[in-house]
Amino acid sequence: MIQRFVEALSVLRPRAVARTHKGVDDLRVELAQVRNELQGISGSIRDLRQDEGFAFLREQRALLDEIRADVKRIEMRETQLRAIALRDVELEDREASLARLMCDDEVRSHVWRQFEAATLRTDPFPHLVVDRVLPDGLYDAVVSGIPPVELFFDRRPNKRQLTVPFKLAPAYGRRVWNYMARVVVPQMIMPEMIRKFREPLSDWLRQNFPALGDSPLDRLRMTASDGRILLRTRGYVIPPHRDPKWGFLTGLLYLARPGDSETWGTQLYAVDEDREARGVAPYWIDGKKCRQVVDVTFVPNRILIFINSAGAHGATIPDDAEPEALERYAYQFRIGLGEEATNWVLDTLSPERRPFWMGKTTDY
Repeated sequence: MIQRFVEALSVLRPRAVARTHKGVDDLRVELAQVRNELQGISGSIRDLRQDEGFAFLREQRALLDEIRADVKRIEMRETQLRAIALRDVELEDREASLARLMCDDEVRSHVWRQFEAATLRTDPFPHLVVDRVLPDGLYDAVVSGIPPVELFFDRRPNKRQLTVPFKLAPAYGRRVWNYMARVVVPQMIMPEMIRKFREPLSDWLRQNFPALGDSPLDRLRMTASDGRILLRTRGYVIPPHRDPKWGFLTGLLYLARPGDSETWGTQLYAVDEDREARGVAPYWIDGKKCRQVVDVTFVPNRILIFINSAGAHGATIPDDAEPEALERYAYQFRIGLGEEATNWVLDTLSPERRPFWMGKTTDY
């Protein structure tokens, strides 16, 4: 397996080979260890004594299952490293152009204009749709910088996602997505989100944290999570829900590629007999109580933003959606408080209100 990978690398450029050489060496070591363990098991089985053979065999079968899982993991990593090497070669000539696209002043001005033109809607809950939120060139770069699909496939279909910044990805993608997570979102998009949502967000904060006074946003320092790229495929379903409460605002940037259908975006629901989530984990809501009000279509370079205050949102991709190998990408991030500010705000709550803001924020 590794020899095939090494032969494949011989056709790549030296730069790409250097980037993946250490990963290949690590795989060699892991496979050598697996082979040694298998040899040891084979020898032990030959030496089995009749009186203890069955129990020992059960132990060895369990060990073999663990080794098979290790081999599968190593094969997955080999596939991922190969995909990274090939993508590095594909995008190497485009890296020089990133500096021109990542021009802070131009990007900031563009983001401001697009937010300024967008209209805040309140039905079924405060939300905003901003089109062409990034300059066209930068948007094309972030889409090109989505890591190869192989890097998502070590998770279950409904859990396929990569946290940004990436731990393992092609150089082009690491560079442009670092810029998104470290500059564009916190320094350009987040201030515009807070500006557009200032009135409804302030109202919601006053209701939940009255000790903050009439102008809670003036006393709080908001932060942006690094976010994650989500991959959704055929059969994906996320039922109506609200996001974790400490993420006051959610941003969902659609990473539609040329040829992607605009269908299967995000649905926004009004909820009958709606109530506050007790706890900070995602709040799953009975679909029978939900009435769809808005269908936000999957348009390239469109960002959907909403307060996690009321109602619900969800998404579905049918089992028979075309094409069969459908890939649907989106970048999700949240705006909330840092750990220190969260603890301070939590201390302002009464004993009766505190349980509504306690608990573990689970992923989904």
